[in-house]
Amino acid sequence: MAEELKGRVICGEGKTAEVDGGYFGGYIKPANQKEYRRDRRYARNQNGKRKVVVVVRERGGNSVPAVFGSESQAAAFRARIAKGTVVHADEAASWEDYTNVLK
Repeated sequence: MAEELKGRVICGEGKTAEVDGGYFGGYIKPANQKEYRRDRRYARNQNGKRKVVVVVRERGGNSVPAVFGSESQAAAFRARIAKGTVVHADEAASWEDYTNVLK
């Protein structure tokens, strides 16, 4: 499947794309007894296996997925969107530069 999607560029002049990411993995089971539980929000109490799947989807057309360590690392994914495309994204700070028409 990766070979099939390798180098695919979607959208183009006058088209619209939407981009978003979903986090998966990295779950840490809490201890049964309260006194042994740790605050799982801290990096030192996480296992580092959590990944984000970022998908760029053309409205009414193709989509391209990719896996990254965080949404901010997906900046290189911009090469998969053709110039002149209007990009819609959520409120994540990493997509601020992409919500305008790509030039």
